Amino acid sequence: MLIRGNKYLLNRYIFVKKVQKRSFLTNEYKCEPAWNVQKSSPILNNVNLNDFYTTLNQNYASKGVISAIDVDIFANAIKEPTYLDELKELLHKLRMSAETGNTLQSTHHATVRSYVDFGNEQELIDILKDPLNYGIFLDDFAANILLDKLITSNKYELAAQVAALIMLQEDFTNEITCTLSQYACYKYIVNYKDLPPEPPKAEEKKKIEEKKIRVKFLRNYYHDDHFDIKDLMLLSGKTLAWISRNNKDNISNNLQIIGWMYYKKYDSLLTLCENFKNLKSFKIYSEVIELLQKEISKSEEKDSLEKCISFLNKCPKADGILEESIKNLIEDAINKTHKNDISSQQKLFENWLSTREEKLNEQIQRLSRAQRIVEVEKKQKELEVQEQKLWFFENEEKIDLEIENKEKLHTSTEKNDIDVNDENYIPPEILPKRK
Repeated sequence: MLIRGNKYLLNRYIFVKKVQKRSFLTNEYKCEPAWNVQKSSPILNNVNLNDFYTTLNQNYASKGVISAIDVDIFANAIKEPTYLDELKELLHKLRMSAETGNTLQSTHHATVRSYVDFGNEQELIDILKDPLNYGIFLDDFAANILLDKLITSNKYELAAQVAALIMLQEDFTNEITCTLSQYACYKYIVNYKDLPPEPPKAEEKKKIEEKKIRVKFLRNYYHDDHFDIKDLMLLSGKTLAWISRNNKDNISNNLQIIGWMYYKKYDSLLTLCENFKNLKSFKIYSEVIELLQKEISKSEEKDSLEKCISFLNKCPKADGILEESIKNLIEDAINKTHKNDISSQQKLFENWLSTREEKLNEQIQRLSRAQRIVEVEKKQKELEVQEQKLWFFENEEKIDLEIENKEKLHTSTEKNDIDVNDENYIPPEILPKRK
């Protein structure tokens, strides 16, 4: 029993060590204690999500109005995955309203954290890829937490989609975000497997009725080569190329070659390889050559790729494995910016707390002011009625004239509203003018 127990403990220890190695970010980086402190504020603790959602939904249905601060409170107060659907619905309603410009930064971060904590990464990415309907965007810290979770779970396709979203925003300021994005795209490209072609479907012979639809104009086809890119392989290539070109280290130079190749920008690829041939500090990884050779059989630009290989074969070879080198690049970035990112997150959480209280107080004052205006107008109408009763005999003639004018107006409108289609209606006889 003792031997079995020791084996169990040893296996368990080894398993834990492996899991820890696979995760790049530490628990300290995620700032869970500071995040839980801001989630346990009195404003959020006093919220009953069921009642709160019902109130928000009824208010939107009756008045068509939704408040950004209310959605922020709901997003930050979530502690169970059952409320994620309600959050998604509220985000859509807020995005479709005039209040969307007042969305708080904490709403974006809380949404990402909630979906990641409850393991709904796929649905989160669907929301992030649809900014027109939901308007949720990644900040650097949320992006790092999401990328680390996806990479740790070997969900490289989803991680590449997140990296592509970061590339589309063209924000490459955070080193950890950039290196994690490079690793995600590289792993997606390396592990990508061509799907087998679908068998042709038997065409059913049916009579097709042509329907012609009148349109005002036809749009000219335009592809912006950025937001219009839908192919994830192209997006991964562009992400690798754009992020890597901002860095001058040898690993990024190798990744830049892979990026331009899968982005299918062969002119840029050829120019880059020719420049690297003359760069003394450049060393080529064998994995890059292998990917180029693999692409030759699929691509129509065989000549360009062969020239690239010939240029790169003249470069000195890099030691080690490219994937391990990228991991070292990530660890270097984490060691460099780890403390600054943690302190920045903690300050952000404190600012979000004060901002939420400030915005909530402003909304309460605004609603109370509007309520007072309604009450004043109601009181004025009541006073007018009382005044009319008190001064009835003094204003009797004036009131009679008003009643008489209303009756005349009513009778004149009744005459004009005679229904011509009425069977009993007899049109007037029009006689010729007498000479």
